[in-house]
Amino acid sequence: MKRSAYLIAATVLGVGAFAQSAAAQDFTTASFGGTTIWVGGGVQFLSLPDIRFTGKGSPGNFRRQKNSEGDWLDFGGAVGGGFETALGVWGGKRVTGGVKGFFANVEDDDTTRCNNPPGGCIVVDPTGVLARGPTLRTKTDRDADYWGGSAELKFGRLEPVQVKPALYRNDYFIVGADVRGIDQDNKLRGHSFAGTDVFTYKESLDTTYVGGYVGVGGEYSLPFLGAGGLYDRLGLRTFINLRAGLYNADTDYDGRFAFNFFDFNSKLSESTDDLAFIGTVSLETRKQIGPRTSISLWTDYEYISSVPKMRYADGSGRPTRIEDESVFASRTMLRLNISFGGQPGPAYEEPLK
Repeated sequence: MKRSAYLIAATVLGVGAFAQSAAAQDFTTASFGGTTIWVGGGVQFLSLPDIRFTGKGSPGNFRRQKNSEGDWLDFGGAVGGGFETALGVWGGKRVTGGVKGFFANVEDDDTTRCNNPPGGCIVVDPTGVLARGPTLRTKTDRDADYWGGSAELKFGRLEPVQVKPALYRNDYFIVGADVRGIDQDNKLRGHSFAGTDVFTYKESLDTTYVGGYVGVGGEYSLPFLGAGGLYDRLGLRTFINLRAGLYNADTDYDGRFAFNFFDFNSKLSESTDDLAFIGTVSLETRKQIGPRTSISLWTDYEYISSVPKMRYADGSGRPTRIEDESVFASRTMLRLNISFGGQPGPAYEEPLK
């Protein structure tokens, strides 16, 4: 999982270096020149594919157990940061450029029991060696890092509109490049009900997504609240951002297995490339707390079409292979936004008049 640590370190260093240089420049080439830097933290929900390793039944006919079940409620902490700066007017469009990144960690543990079923309890190592016993209790620990970084251009109106829309107003178009990853470390430990160690299995399952996306975004209103309603009284503004992209998904798998009382060890490595679609809907509710400072509640709802799912060997000659499954994720962060240089920054304009 070193790639995610490198990404976050590079993002932090890049933002710091940019902030020093930007403070000395005059971003006044666009109507609302300037730079906005943001940092935030919150929670990540990530539903990963099930892990099905152990089984019940006879060696030639057994069904897999869910050793770790993908659940929408699997969650962990998330942090992020980025900046956006005015680049000027290109072809009648006010253009901004930005870089942003995030890091999240989701951990989960499950226990699966198998107690004297017809045929027995089945364990097959990734290379296809099968063992059977009367009872088995399997503890599964899953540790997943989800990280990403992107650079994008926004092409917006020449003059920002300072009137709330009746429903939605499209303010800009987006073109961006993106890299992100889901890195899993999974560990399964099997014991008999009498407490005897049966097996230990460890795997790393890392997928890196590299691609690009397009999108649109703008301000929206909630008509049922009405003019002068709760949001207006609290000074809140609401924004939406839609993005869709295609990615190359590069997956690497490494599995290490040990039958503890057979003195048997094995290891297996596999890799695969796939094409993935990632679609994101982002919602922001923002409150201006100063001329150049605001806070936002920002939520990304994501659909990822291809996330790796292991199909393990069954002992009959079918090899272990990497398959894929679509998943959903959401990430909510409370963000602090600070604008400087020129007028209030390109992403956080003057409050409504």
